[in-house]
Amino acid sequence: MIEVSNPQRVVFPEVAKTKADVVAYYERIAARALPHLRQRPLSIRRFPKGLGAPGFFQKNVPAHYPESFQRFAVPRSHAASKKHGKPGERPADVTLYPLVDREEQLPYLANQGAIELHVPTARAPEITRPDRFIMDLDPPPGELALVRRAARSMRARLEAFGLPSVPIATGSKGYHVVAAIEPRVLAEELALAAHQLATLAAAAEPDALTVTYRVAERGGRVFLDFLRNNPLATVVAPYSLRATPRASVAVPLTWEELDAVAPNAFGIDDAERLAERPDALAELASRAVDPRPFVERVAAAFAASGLVLEVFDRFRS
Repeated sequence: MIEVSNPQRVVFPEVAKTKADVVAYYERIAARALPHLRQRPLSIRRFPKGLGAPGFFQKNVPAHYPESFQRFAVPRSHAASKKHGKPGERPADVTLYPLVDREEQLPYLANQGAIELHVPTARAPEITRPDRFIMDLDPPPGELALVRRAARSMRARLEAFGLPSVPIATGSKGYHVVAAIEPRVLAEELALAAHQLATLAAAAEPDALTVTYRVAERGGRVFLDFLRNNPLATVVAPYSLRATPRASVAVPLTWEELDAVAPNAFGIDDAERLAERPDALAELASRAVDPRPFVERVAAAFAASGLVLEVFDRFRS
């Protein structure tokens, strides 16, 4: 058990959950969460004063973190670089990420004010070769039925190209559709396939799906956020708490659960239930597939479609 500093500090005012509650959650869920976090460069959303004060994202490892945390250096100049640092290095032009590989590190992070844990689709040291494919489904407010239909549609498209998948309730307003893959293709290749697949899907269902980044231009459609597959782009990790008023949690689901489980159905009080229920993503990861045929099939389908990829710049879109 970790000694919690300021244990009675209220972190989630709406549900009266304290820092001690957050640390206890991460202690209880650590064994279930660790397989999804291990060796992934970690970005942490911290709220040292609770949700009543501003939070921030932290990537660099603070100097006071214990030596038990591995450090992994990634060049800032280009996240997709094939060159990467070695544990312990910190040149001026790198971000030094923490890596977690022990259960006790999660409550430690919680005691440092961590609420959300975000990870890329690849693990160190092979950070340029993902072992996950993710399509983030971002719906218009209140459109659960629409985003569930989009999730089932994406499942069918992925299966048609050779990738089994599971849904993840993000703890926010949408779902992720996630496939477990062997780290055999570069992140740039997978990101291109994701862009092509999303474009094909949006063209096939133009009234329901879109790849338009600007919210004002989505027209009540579900945004297929293919950008989560870009090199070192991050998503919220399974079993991470979310910085939402009711302290919701991101949770892997089975496809049979999709219609019954809202994206924010699970919360901080569900730690025991989450620790004991089956983990659909861990089970899927135990039979990860070679993504090379998927990339090739998507590329062929896109070439045959006559569609053109929209040049994307999220800072101008």
